[in-house]
Amino acid sequence: MSKDWQVVESESAEAWDAFVARSPQRSIFVQTPFLAALRTSFDLVTVREKGAIVAGAAIARNADGTATDGVVALTQYQGVLLADHSFLPTHSRISREFKLLEFFIAELAARYRNLCLCNSWRLSDLRPFQWHNYHEPARGRFGIDLRYSAVLSAASYGTFEGFLTSVRDVRRQEYAKASRSLRIVSDVDEVTFTTLYEETFARQEIEVPADELAMMQSILRSAVANGYGQLACAFLDDVPVSASLFVYDDRTAYYLFGANAPGHRKSFGGTFLLMSMVRDAFERGMSEVDFVGANSPNRGDFKLSLNAELRPYFVTRL
Repeated sequence: MSKDWQVVESESAEAWDAFVARSPQRSIFVQTPFLAALRTSFDLVTVREKGAIVAGAAIARNADGTATDGVVALTQYQGVLLADHSFLPTHSRISREFKLLEFFIAELAARYRNLCLCNSWRLSDLRPFQWHNYHEPARGRFGIDLRYSAVLSAASYGTFEGFLTSVRDVRRQEYAKASRSLRIVSDVDEVTFTTLYEETFARQEIEVPADELAMMQSILRSAVANGYGQLACAFLDDVPVSASLFVYDDRTAYYLFGANAPGHRKSFGGTFLLMSMVRDAFERGMSEVDFVGANSPNRGDFKLSLNAELRPYFVTRL
């Protein structure tokens, strides 16, 4: 079957976005407006079959032109995407996607010395990565790093009120208490968010690297300007106590950035704002809310307290 597959090393943005829009593994993180905000160059590499794109990956490059050997900061799910094969019987779909992925990663490995793919949790068959050069390990094997995100199925509740009854009692109490004193502003400025962002890390004695801060600001601007994100803030009187950025594709709301004023933690602004943004996702008709990572004890537990489900995803690195 590989004779029918041709690799395109520099796919057009228009064709790429059209493919992404139909892929089961799609996300906002591989759409070209988001990629353009990352201050990093990408190769849009695809596999075509009879003219149609059937697989693809956005490969990030370093300043020297080499492919990155790690996940791009402040992003998620920038791995392999496949065309929709749901019309096939299960046994045929699994076989076809296995062979296609096996072919694609071999082609990528031949083109890039380093290769790092942060795959969507919807890419469930990792065997082509596991078995790459299985009998010739000296030629290079993939390392597979297990990670988790927390994903809320909004579609299973139907309404925000139905969801609200399912969260941990303490979160519901914090939300109710904060709603009596806080208000949400949905068009907060970038400076306010950046200040809260830096204060959040300063409380942990962490200084945000300048390049990471610049990338965060670039993502903020692009998301708001291109209409795929909302920057919101919770205020206590005229004091900003919590801010967050949600980004959206056609089915998912992603909680990408959050920041809280250290001196106002007891206002429960973080809970109130996050719950308010979840309510907004319901009102937008989103099928799910992805809280983007559940890989540290405190933040992971907080996200799961909102009745989200764990979704394992894998970073594959050659």
